[in-house]
Amino acid sequence: MTGNWRPRFATVILHPAAVVAAAALYFLLVYYFDTRWRFMPYTFAVTLALAGIFFVFSRRAVFSLYAAGTLIMLLTLLSVVKFKLKGLALHAYDFFFTGTDLSIVDFLWAHYRFHAVVGGLAIVLAGVLLTGLFRSERPLRVPLVVRLPLVFVFALAAEVTHPIHNPREADYLPYIAGYNASALPLSLRNLPDLLGELPIAARVAHASAAAPLVDEVDCGPSRVKPDLFMVLSESQTAPGVVPRIPMAAELVDTFRSGDGTIKPLHVETIGAGTWMTNFSVLTGLSTADFGWQAAYVTQLLEKRVKGALPEVLARCGYRTVAVMPLPFSALNEGAFLTSIGFQEIYDADAMGVKPMTVRDKSYFAFIDDLVADHRRNDPRPLFVHVQTMFAHQPYDYVLLPDEQAPPQEYDGMGEVGEYMRRVWLARADLQAFLARRKAEPGPHGTVVAEFGDHHATVTRDHLTGGRPAEAMLTDFRSPLYETFYRVEGFGTPIDYRVLHQAEDAAFLSARVLAAANMPVSRMWSDLLALSEACKGWLHTCADRTGVDRHIKGRIEGGLLAVN
Repeated sequence: MTGNWRPRFATVILHPAAVVAAAALYFLLVYYFDTRWRFMPYTFAVTLALAGIFFVFSRRAVFSLYAAGTLIMLLTLLSVVKFKLKGLALHAYDFFFTGTDLSIVDFLWAHYRFHAVVGGLAIVLAGVLLTGLFRSERPLRVPLVVRLPLVFVFALAAEVTHPIHNPREADYLPYIAGYNASALPLSLRNLPDLLGELPIAARVAHASAAAPLVDEVDCGPSRVKPDLFMVLSESQTAPGVVPRIPMAAELVDTFRSGDGTIKPLHVETIGAGTWMTNFSVLTGLSTADFGWQAAYVTQLLEKRVKGALPEVLARCGYRTVAVMPLPFSALNEGAFLTSIGFQEIYDADAMGVKPMTVRDKSYFAFIDDLVADHRRNDPRPLFVHVQTMFAHQPYDYVLLPDEQAPPQEYDGMGEVGEYMRRVWLARADLQAFLARRKAEPGPHGTVVAEFGDHHATVTRDHLTGGRPAEAMLTDFRSPLYETFYRVEGFGTPIDYRVLHQAEDAAFLSARVLAAANMPVSRMWSDLLALSEACKGWLHTCADRTGVDRHIKGRIEGGLLAVN
């Protein structure tokens, strides 16, 4: 049987009719995974360029075509998984950043082991089949001077067929809309940007001359300096955004600000990308303005951003502390947070916990101890920023099963039920923390600002189920990108008239500083005025020229380094 397998395999797979059928199947698969005709010629040209490279070394034409197509399809399936779990398609930078980030690799292996095992088996199977094909096909006697130019011909074809996009659309469209067959090939054009200036510089170069946003901070006597606690609530969105997942009244109330309202916040990521929303809130920059670089801002912009929220507060006498549930090195976020003004970072290792093994009350208990010690020994006002974790995906298993939430009927159980159980427990932990802050507002008073970072995968799937997904995915004001924010003041007033509209995440800190009359800088004041002019929209502001002037003002004022 073993002796007959290879000839039979060769007879079938090497037959011209089989090659034509495989090519047709490949065409249909690329269309299925992309659904957009204008990306397909580039993907095919890249496939042929890869086949040319295989042919240079193997001299086997059919093997080279199958190997290139198989490689693209394996990467496509990897992109499908990433898009399903993280809301972003595969990019070449993932291999430079995520693939070399051992703390993230460890996290993914711990919580997505099934996907990794299936992927590994698919690679092994593909390797076995391609090895058999290689051994079965006879090499062609084609000289290198003929084989090598084929690579350059197809590479030139890829260059010619690369889609030329509207600058505001194309950079990120394949990644947020899930064009999984073409996303990685398209991203190859971005590799040279690793060595050059940030593409955002070219995007705002046309902006009319504006006065540079100088690095000025107003810490004057008219400004109050309450303790500020900023809470990132993982994977939580506002009640009512997903009608098919109802919330009990007592749960809804936990999302209300001190004025009794639930305030919409619009983010630029779905299912994952916590660090992207966090970046926007702390820096006042839209990740979408960085286009395809949006998912890599914590790596690319370390030491490039000045005047961020923690730096402004530190310059006005605050002690600035960040509490993060992942290791310091994960996604380079610890180093990035340090570079924008956090004086102290406490990560999972510092707290003695592993990600996704404890409830949020563990993080809040750590903060309670820090606050108690601070108020005994340090007269400075305190800024603490904490990222929670308990409501994070995946939801296909029960996390800490002994922890029970009130019984509720949702739209089916399973993952939705598990997600809502985690939300209940996360809200309970936060409410208990807020009660302690209210009881002990401290000598300066306390302001609490909470925000949701993005939708969970289960709420995303409920919103897109049975509806055209692309229109929602590419509209940053669709329900898919709507979360919430809330602001409360304990022992210090909040002017809720300032918090009068839905906001993009990048405007949130400007609103909080103004509503609490806290220290501010010229840059944050400019953002507040821009929020009014743009009605809370930043990347998609109707007056985009105003946004570009603001960014250019940051660059010229030394607040954003693009080189």
